[in-house]
Amino acid sequence: MTGKAARDRNRRGEGARLREELVDAAARLLEDSGQEALSLRAVAREAGVAPQSVYLQFADRADLLDAIWVLWFAELTAALSVPENSDSSARLAAVLRAYCAYGFDHPGRYRVLFSSACAPGWEPDSSNYHGRAAFQVLAEATAAAGADDPMLTATCLWAALHGLVTLRLDRPSFPWPPLNSLLDALLAAHLPTRT
Repeated sequence: MTGKAARDRNRRGEGARLREELVDAAARLLEDSGQEALSLRAVAREAGVAPQSVYLQFADRADLLDAIWVLWFAELTAALSVPENSDSSARLAAVLRAYCAYGFDHPGRYRVLFSSACAPGWEPDSSNYHGRAAFQVLAEATAAAGADDPMLTATCLWAALHGLVTLRLDRPSFPWPPLNSLLDALLAAHLPTRT
């Protein structure tokens, strides 16, 4: 077998360890080499196991990607879960900054999370969308900040944040205003003025 050295076998009762190692190996491949590099055989090489070991844990590439999405959306949700603040507008601003920071700090992960290109034919429906919890954090912060229609406003904010992160990653030479200025403008455009 080429690739990494073969890993030690699991002891009895440690079967979940292999699954975690395979998800970690796949995540490294996605981040380091992009979506085209991800195949079950490549994951087996990266993890130092026989290809059959991957097939015993995951039905196919989409099943493996689903496990990665679960992991990375949980990370994004944790990143957005900023501490409560008595100033709800300041908390919402912190959630927006945390969203952008996650995208800028993990550009490979961010692109995978929001691209269905990595699993042709796959598009989550509302019952299996792993990003729901992350969006809920944004929606709750938007509601607390006094939005007239929290879901509509949160959706607009998410679309704007996604565009901002993606464009700044893809067009770094554009003369971008400071991030905080852009986020302040977003908040001013979408939230009622407080008196």
